[in-house]
Amino acid sequence: MRRKRKKLERGTLITIERNNTIAAEQFRSIRSNINFASVDRRLRSIVVTSSSAGDGKTMTATNLAIVFNQEGKKVLLVDADLRRPKVHHAFRLENHVGLSNYLIGQKALEDIIMRTYRPDLDLITSGIIPPNPAELLGSRQMSIFISQVMNLYDVVIFDTPPVLVVTDSTLIANQCDGTLLVVRAKKNEVKDVKKAKEQLSFAGANLIGAVFNGKKQLKKNLYYY
Repeated sequence: MRRKRKKLERGTLITIERNNTIAAEQFRSIRSNINFASVDRRLRSIVVTSSSAGDGKTMTATNLAIVFNQEGKKVLLVDADLRRPKVHHAFRLENHVGLSNYLIGQKALEDIIMRTYRPDLDLITSGIIPPNPAELLGSRQMSIFISQVMNLYDVVIFDTPPVLVVTDSTLIANQCDGTLLVVRAKKNEVKDVKKAKEQLSFAGANLIGAVFNGKKQLKKNLYYY
């Protein structure tokens, strides 16, 4: 089981480990589309969510953070999934303190920012798993957190829980510039995707698009996003 998980973690950072593949190029295309979509309003805070678990939202969030960083931007990736955090696994980091510790007043912002091996790409892990994630993410302290990090970084990306499972994503999405919905091929039903879109819109989120994930390419047996 441990060997399988390590293999999964190694394959998460496509834009670094498989930088010249079609899959990596798709993430750069997503970045370009976001830049084009924000001509009138610069999208500096982006929420990544999905309709259900296992759709690839964490992989999308991590690689999106990397391609924005590769563009020369100072980027912060925040693991706002306080229930099933995974971002720290992708970067092989510990998750002893993080966002939840800040939200309960246990740690200052500078104490939870972690440096990665890439210059100007920082990470905030989820921290301890709290008994009340929704209350913390909907708190005034979370609004203060968003304002603080927006003053420090060019782009801030939030990896959030699936929107149809809990309300956590909508609590953050309505405070950010844009939201991306990750949809997995041959897994998500159309009605669930529509319901996720409706919930985000109802919450006041700016849904800027969807990422179609897991489509198999026949010729080279690769997956693109």
